Amino acid sequence: MKKIINTFILCAVAHVALSQQSRFIGLNQNDPNYPAKGRFNAGILTTYSGKTPPPVLFGNITYGISNKFSAGIVGGTTGNLSGLGIKLNAVLLQRNSFRMAFRMLSVYYPERNGKYLFDRKDLHVMPWMLSMGVVDTEWRTSKGIRWALGVGLLETHCIDGMKRWFSNLGNPHPESEVREEGELPFEVFTSLQGGVSIPVSKRLTFHPEVFTVLHGGKLIKSGEHRVGFPIIATVSLTYAF
Repeated sequence: MKKIINTFILCAVAHVALSQQSRFIGLNQNDPNYPAKGRFNAGILTTYSGKTPPPVLFGNITYGISNKFSAGIVGGTTGNLSGLGIKLNAVLLQRNSFRMAFRMLSVYYPERNGKYLFDRKDLHVMPWMLSMGVVDTEWRTSKGIRWALGVGLLETHCIDGMKRWFSNLGNPHPESEVREEGELPFEVFTSLQGGVSIPVSKRLTFHPEVFTVLHGGKLIKSGEHRVGFPIIATVSLTYAF
């Protein structure tokens, strides 16, 4: 009798655990930023650029550390530069079909000296970085479509400029150089973004997203900053393994 009771308890616990896991996997289904715990997403992203030759193409792999936290790597090309970076995603608040979430991305663009892919111009571009942190509010419909709106901050800086700035921090008289090059060696922008994730199948998700980039409360001018464009529209496909 005792063995029967113990077996019944073990079965009940296993059933509850599996039910909880299924529930979380269901919440994470067709979610490009948050694969379920222990699972991977792989995606590819592109956008249009009228100033650089094609292709503009980035791939990413994201791993679910938990059902509400993921980390990944990204890599690809802007058409005239290579890029490699990391990303982190965290759910801040989850209430049924509503949630608030944080996304962070940091991409390193190595030095270019000469021609690159289909860009046959001889250019020299110093290595630089772009980092972005955004907070999204998201609603999930009964059909699994996810609508998102959010705000964020973007930062870009030249690697050599940042090194000189840190070096000057230890200089007892750095004022002249700092004033010549600006007080800070980086630029900060704000963003407003919106997107939708549309299930194509149980594993494949289509995700268009639009970013507007502002500096000093106004849309940036095209080509004035490393960010490139005041309005950036991207489309991506994500497959869940």
